[in-house]
Amino acid sequence: MEATSRRRFLVWIGAGLAALAIPRPLWAVEDPKAAYRETIAVLTMLYHGEVESHRRYDAYKKQALKDGHVNIAHLFAAMADSESVHEKRFSEILAKLGVQVETTSVPDIQVGSTRENLKYATDIELSEIDVRYPEYLARIRDEKHSDALKFISYAWKSEQQHRELIKDIQSGTGIFFGMLVERFRSTKVRYFVCHHCGSTLTVMPEEKCPVCAFPVSWYKEIKLPEL
Repeated sequence: MEATSRRRFLVWIGAGLAALAIPRPLWAVEDPKAAYRETIAVLTMLYHGEVESHRRYDAYKKQALKDGHVNIAHLFAAMADSESVHEKRFSEILAKLGVQVETTSVPDIQVGSTRENLKYATDIELSEIDVRYPEYLARIRDEKHSDALKFISYAWKSEQQHRELIKDIQSGTGIFFGMLVERFRSTKVRYFVCHHCGSTLTVMPEEKCPVCAFPVSWYKEIKLPEL
């Protein structure tokens, strides 16, 4: 009898520990805004950041077209599309938490030359990957909102892909900018964006998205912008 009681006690303890590791379903939370205060704050901040990034890369695309750099404009178009996916996903999660986000507070986008825009884009991507996303995930981890954790992680992986796409640009925006532009002009690149998670690739995956594991049918090819 004592052994049976001990086994039951251990089962209860195990179940309790497991429950702590399982994200809480939203329907089980009486006051989502109170239970997910940090999650809402982080998602709101990220949402506004994605709106700004979407608009920034779209503006950079238009400037690159004006400067005659069609292939660089193509890269910016793909990145803008990816950021719009993150923007949409974050707003959807916030809406489920009863939060309606406003976009009127987005600041004006400062646009320079294509060289300056590439340098700024590189610095922003590096900062988001190495600093911001790990901090945000750490802030919301204890609240265990599964969708928030999942889609912020997806966005982080997508930003890592963006960094791979522009990793050569940091040196190219200096004295080698002319060589960079010539390489972009002579190299035709295709861009594909997953409209579930924002993954950005130059080659369509064979079966599923490497970030969110959704079918490849969620990918959209970003067409070369026109002058």
